[in-house]
Amino acid sequence: MSYIPIEKPMNNKLLGMSVILFACVIVVSNYLVSFRVADTHITYGSLTYPFSFLIMDILSEKFNRYDVMRALRIGLLLAFIPSLYIAESPSIAIASISAFLVSQFLDVVVFYHLKQRFPTLWWLRNGVSAGIAQCVDTFIFFHIAFLFTLPYYDVFMLFLFDYGIKLLVNILVDMPIFYFIAIKTCKKIQIFKKHKR
Repeated sequence: MSYIPIEKPMNNKLLGMSVILFACVIVVSNYLVSFRVADTHITYGSLTYPFSFLIMDILSEKFNRYDVMRALRIGLLLAFIPSLYIAESPSIAIASISAFLVSQFLDVVVFYHLKQRFPTLWWLRNGVSAGIAQCVDTFIFFHIAFLFTLPYYDVFMLFLFDYGIKLLVNILVDMPIFYFIAIKTCKKIQIFKKHKR
């Protein structure tokens, strides 16, 4: 039996839990992006940040676009003030929120477009939407946060290495988790409902 995604409304309890989890990932990532891994061009934020896209992609797979966009807007709003205080500098917080505003909405838009065009190709919508959005996000973030404080070579290398790590995390960690939570459980529910009839 092939899996066909079904969109449903999100209840308030799940909306609240998703928003809090999403906002926490953003705030933690904004803090960790200030620290490099073993004096390389890789930041610890690149390891946690992809999980924000995972959360939105799981919600986008299971629920309607209106509720997902609402969760996204509330989550970004909740993350903004703590990010200003926890980030190493205001420029990092502003860069992060600016990048998030563009990339997270882009991720949801691309995800739903691919979901509509190719409903059975879950890996395509999950991988491509997150890959494109994370590239845009990483580029915006490092250029706003560090363009006038670091040599451009360092800014570009930070972007390149950070994005490379995010892609690896997306492929090796996020996609399997997405499949298990958003696809496999839905397949079992669909099979159970079919047999119950």
